[in-house]
Amino acid sequence: MVVNRKYCFALLLLIACGNSLFAQRKDFIRRTLDWGYNIVQGDSAKPHKKYLLVIPLFSYRPETRWNIGVSTSFIFRSKNNDSLTRPSAIRVNMAYTQNNQYSVRPQVEYFSRTNKINIRGQYLFTDFTEYFWGVGNKMPLEARELYSFRLHRLNIRAGYLLATSLYAGLQYHFEQMYSIDAPMAGILRSGNFKGAGGYLASGIGPTIYYDSRDNIFFPFKGSFVELSTCFYHPAMGSNYEFTSLALDARKYIRLWNENVLAMQLIWQTTEGIVPFRMLPAVGNENFMRGYYNGRFRDKNLMATQAEFRKTVWGPVSVTAFGGFGGVSANARDIFNRQQLNLGLGVRMKAIPRERMNMRLDMGWMGDGSRAIYITMNEAF
Repeated sequence: MVVNRKYCFALLLLIACGNSLFAQRKDFIRRTLDWGYNIVQGDSAKPHKKYLLVIPLFSYRPETRWNIGVSTSFIFRSKNNDSLTRPSAIRVNMAYTQNNQYSVRPQVEYFSRTNKINIRGQYLFTDFTEYFWGVGNKMPLEARELYSFRLHRLNIRAGYLLATSLYAGLQYHFEQMYSIDAPMAGILRSGNFKGAGGYLASGIGPTIYYDSRDNIFFPFKGSFVELSTCFYHPAMGSNYEFTSLALDARKYIRLWNENVLAMQLIWQTTEGIVPFRMLPAVGNENFMRGYYNGRFRDKNLMATQAEFRKTVWGPVSVTAFGGFGGVSANARDIFNRQQLNLGLGVRMKAIPRERMNMRLDMGWMGDGSRAIYITMNEAF
């Protein structure tokens, strides 16, 4: 075989020039990102003590058409320059749709000095439409109806540090659903679902949790395990009397460098007369990603997921996740029909010093449907 020396020389020159151009472009991207990060978090000589992030959000859903929104995050510490005090965060997410619907969701996680007191709270107001499949785990994908509603929801949890990583406290939950507009001959108006005409729920209960994560935004190692319950009663203004109990258990294992294996188990159960939209439900941006929120709902829920988080280059990382879960009317039947989900994601560091990421995930559910999520912070 005869090799043309001029051809080989030209090929080597082309490869060398290509590598040089790629290295220059990569260096330009890196310098641009560093410039942006210096604006957000300051440089190493003068780091900022507080951070403000404003991220635009876009999405499309058949029932709402185009959604445009904004996510604003304010990060601070209750005691500056104290590495032992965890960062606190205030976030406000707002969305508006092409169908003139909107939602506002402010939330806060606060740590006092040396983390003695931890307060987590979220308020939601939404004027939206969504699909309803009924209750249970066997409704086919096409057996759905579209309805609209307005909703106020407030959940506050306050914990006090009892021992190393161990908190105990109380939670309060308020939820009011009204202005429900559903098809006259639809399943929601059949009379089989409590709260279908609107409801108010108000409850309080204890919470205890163990939190040994090395970082609240992107843990490399540690655990988070919380057991909480809430009692809803007419004495507190609730229309219905019922009880909810929930377990959230997470484990983080650092594999090498900044690569992490994260695992989570969620278990929820309810007893009493529960409004239909407060029944445990499969699917949201945090667990069982790929399933429409409320695709399956019932009095009991169990879901588990694992996620591999891999750093690719500098501020960019990717994830692969999967899990299974299901709902049932009786706790003993929870494993009778489990749903599967798989997905991939991309992460972009928003505040490297705090390990805070912007997140893009695509999840696939067992029947082939999929969903895309764009938000801040990890799913768990």
